[in-house]
Amino acid sequence: MATLSPISPIRADHRFIQKIVNMLYKGKVYSQPSEFDRISDAFVKIGGTWEGIFKGSPADTDLLKRIVKMAYKKGFLTNKEKWTGKGKVG
Repeated sequence: MATLSPISPIRADHRFIQKIVNMLYKGKVYSQPSEFDRISDAFVKIGGTWEGIFKGSPADTDLLKRIVKMAYKKGFLTNKEKWTGKGKVG
């Protein structure tokens, strides 16, 4: 039985969402299954189809990209903190 992995999600929709998140935000976002579930649900509710995505539909791919961008903009995706080195010591 497969196990959950933050590197490679089991669900195909989560893997595709992770691919888009990584493409758009290159390491700025943590991969959270619950957040990917919300994106997947929103995608289907708005009219996108996963069958279309996996068959290469540009319209469905564009819709999913717009949803991911909106989720990032609205703060629905967990950002990684930056290491700035400006904290107090001692």
